[in-house]
Amino acid sequence: MLFKSELNKDDNPQYITHIQIIKKIVSIIDANDGDVGRLSYILEFLKQNKPLYHSDHMYLENKFNILFMIIDDEKPKENELISKIQKLIDSNNGDPGRLQHICDMLSQNKPLYHSDQVYLENKLGINNTSLKNNIPHFDVCPEDKIKHMNKFEQKITLTEVKHDPTPLKLRGLMPKDWHPPENNSNELTGIYEKIKTEEELLDDRQKIYDEINLQRSKLSHLILNRKDYEKQVLLEKTLLESQITEEHINIQTQTKISEQIISQKVELEKVKFERNELMKKITIEKDTITKDLQYQKNQLTQTQLEQEEIEKQIKQEQILLSKMIEEQKFNLLKQAQIAREIREKQTDLEKTKKECDDITSQVTQEKTKLDESEKLKKLIKLQENDLIKAKEERLKIIEIITKEKENIFKKTKEEQDKLQIQGILAKQLENEKKTLEKIKQKRKKIETQIKIKNQKLKIQQQKIKKQILEKNKKLKSLSTKSVRSKP
Repeated sequence: MLFKSELNKDDNPQYITHIQIIKKIVSIIDANDGDVGRLSYILEFLKQNKPLYHSDHMYLENKFNILFMIIDDEKPKENELISKIQKLIDSNNGDPGRLQHICDMLSQNKPLYHSDQVYLENKLGINNTSLKNNIPHFDVCPEDKIKHMNKFEQKITLTEVKHDPTPLKLRGLMPKDWHPPENNSNELTGIYEKIKTEEELLDDRQKIYDEINLQRSKLSHLILNRKDYEKQVLLEKTLLESQITEEHINIQTQTKISEQIISQKVELEKVKFERNELMKKITIEKDTITKDLQYQKNQLTQTQLEQEEIEKQIKQEQILLSKMIEEQKFNLLKQAQIAREIREKQTDLEKTKKECDDITSQVTQEKTKLDESEKLKKLIKLQENDLIKAKEERLKIIEIITKEKENIFKKTKEEQDKLQIQGILAKQLENEKKTLEKIKQKRKKIETQIKIKNQKLKIQQQKIKKQILEKNKKLKSLSTKSVRSKP
């Protein structure tokens, strides 16, 4: 089986047998490479020895990446006569229908009619002997076959031929004891004329038969084409039905969409009305928000001014406190010096006390000595002068000690007064520290209040901004909806 599309290609195609191509298709199906349904359909066609469609052949060429021609498994040896007849058909030399019929008869090993043999001899320029060697030949056509041909001709009414009821005398071998009848030459001439007329009739009928065969072959081709067209028509019908169903579905969807559009238009009108109302509300809210913002801005400016004043006061108080602290530090340094002096004087007093104790101990010793001096009056009298002198000196010392005691007492009083003053100053410092702490706490409270107010203002501003953004979004969405609804 060969395809015209393959023969028209420029590249040299490869010859592939039925068995080889079936094996290749089976291997592709096993590998799941390609459309398995289509490949199995092609396989069935090849197994039934049916000719492939051009599209299927092209599909296989694309799959194998080879240009190929399918040949029979056992290629028959072509007859020389058939090749010559094929050349005549290709060169359009003679009646192509009749030549094709002769070619088919020879390929099927069927005998040719005498008229076809004569036609071939004239066309090919070959002797009768060479034709007899190549083709089966018969000289006589039986009477039954002629009658059958006559009936067939009457049925199809191609040509109206007058049929002579007299039996035909056919050429052939005569029996052994046959002798030609001794008739007149007129009878022989009549018989020869009848034979010629019969031969002519046979030639005409042979032509009619050839034409019938040609028409049969054409009919078979037409039937095949019709079946293919019917398949295509069925496919197209299914496609059209699917398209019609899709169109119906599309129409239904469009009707639904139109209904939705109508409902959306109604909703749009409602939305427009709501948008206008919203716009009015938004304008009112904008006015109120602007007023609130101005009021809050004024409050902010006032709070900022108050904060600046408070900061100035705090700075002044800090300066005063720093001065007070410096003065107190200076006073404390003075007090520390005075305390050092007092400590030094206390140490001196302790030393004098020790000396007094020593003197008292000496006095006690002297008393003991006086007791002894009674015994030793002589010694006492001698020492009285010394004692008087010592007493005088002691009295002087006592006077000095009393004076120093008085001075110390005065100084202690002064120190106590100073300590009292320092305590008062310390209390004042503590009070000032407490007042400072209170001022700091107040300042912190004011700062926290200011921060809280600032945070509240920021939160309010953010809320107002969010509200404005939301309203702007609503306005934009409404505007987009209105723009969509306009066309």
